[in-house]
Amino acid sequence: MWLKQPGKYRGHKTMFVLLALMVTFKGAECQSEDPPVVPVRVNAEAGSLVTLSVLFSVADDAVVKWSMDSLTVATWTLGSNVPADVAGAHSDVLRLEMDGSLSLVDVPLNYSQNYTVVFTKSGVADAQAVFELKVYERPVGYPECSVHATVSNDLQYRCQWPGSYPRPSLAFPSVSNGSVTAGVLNLTLAPSEGLDWKTIVCRAQHPLLEASCNVTARQPVEFLPRVGAAVDPDGRIAVTIECLSDAVPDAMVTWLRAGQAVSSSNQHQISANTTQLTVRHFNISEFIREDFSCICSNPLGNKSRTTRLLGPSISDSSLLPNQEGTAVTLTWEVPPLSLVTGFDVQMRGPALDETLQRSGEFRSIQVKPGSARSAGVLNLDPKSTYHFRVIPTAGRMAGEPSMQNRIGPGDGLSGAAIAGIAAGIPCCILALLISTALIYLSVSHCRRSGQPRYPVSRAVEKAVASQPDSALPDYNKLHVSSHIITSSQLPVNLRCDVTNIFLI
Repeated sequence: MWLKQPGKYRGHKTMFVLLALMVTFKGAECQSEDPPVVPVRVNAEAGSLVTLSVLFSVADDAVVKWSMDSLTVATWTLGSNVPADVAGAHSDVLRLEMDGSLSLVDVPLNYSQNYTVVFTKSGVADAQAVFELKVYERPVGYPECSVHATVSNDLQYRCQWPGSYPRPSLAFPSVSNGSVTAGVLNLTLAPSEGLDWKTIVCRAQHPLLEASCNVTARQPVEFLPRVGAAVDPDGRIAVTIECLSDAVPDAMVTWLRAGQAVSSSNQHQISANTTQLTVRHFNISEFIREDFSCICSNPLGNKSRTTRLLGPSISDSSLLPNQEGTAVTLTWEVPPLSLVTGFDVQMRGPALDETLQRSGEFRSIQVKPGSARSAGVLNLDPKSTYHFRVIPTAGRMAGEPSMQNRIGPGDGLSGAAIAGIAAGIPCCILALLISTALIYLSVSHCRRSGQPRYPVSRAVEKAVASQPDSALPDYNKLHVSSHIITSSQLPVNLRCDVTNIFLI
């Protein structure tokens, strides 16, 4: 920046002052116009290093004086061995550089002032420049947007950006400017379909930076209740039902039991955010004979769900053995609405402990809490057969056992094989009866048709033809021929007859 000397020229000498403005504060930079009409504006962040840099073209032996508003704060003769004279109250912040520039170290907020520099040298007209320094505090983080439900069930949009000086300028340009209070912008709108899933943007402006945030209001969506059960220190079964629907603003939950509104009491407890209902009673039947309903709502709409709880039950189970057959992991699943406070893991087979006797009955080997879904069993004999099952419990009430899972060499057919055989036995008996009846009918038919026609062997024919009519028959040969006919050829014809009947 070039500035002409103020006042009249002295003789024919015309001197100029070169003023170079260099401001350093966390990457910020400011340049003045040439020639300046008003003081040069400089924005700086509190706690940064700010340098108001100037360069005097004839600086040797020149006297530089800096003033903060009307108060002189630093003077020095350029090139002098004498230290610069800095006002004691500002010596921790102000520092005069070798070229006459002024630096402000860790500049505080209250150093937002006008700074004037004057160069004086004998035979040269005075030259000066003015800087308007503004020190700001950077906002913390970024702007935050939110939306809340008011007591009158309206939507209140909020935008805030705290921790700055001066307070940033906030606005909802797509809706309305709203009202700004101490860095917080509030805007209240009546609920409407147009606001459901509509994104509202807040734009924030600060002298050091600009930013924005947005928020989208939406009505509750469909949800599934979650159920949990436990036994409290008094021995009562505590059942907790949670209804949580994704909604903005957060949905408030209203609870019903058997169609009647529920409020917090000794038996019923509703959480602070209303999403959980806990019911306590000693008898499990108290929970499974009535419906529980929850209604999730916010200003834009509502969703409801009715639940009927189930007693302790297991929907599925499986068994995973290790490669050696010495350990297994038993896993099981529980229906979502089933009330379970624990599990009794049972086994049938050789005792794991040698001091125990072998038993053909199921016996408990582990007790698991209601949150468990698996159990590990060790020290099994790979040459023995074991059966496992799990019994769900709710307090003192036991549910139906899970399906049995077996491991080990076969000690009989599996349950599925036995079921298949049992289903096939009636069919086999029926087929056998039909076969027997057909064979009987075939034999009866042969008997009714008269003398059966047996094939005569060629050996017999030759024997008969070679004998004269008067010769007596050889009974030994006839006996042998008769034996041949009976043992070989007769059954063949019978088998063919039966086979033909079956083909029909």
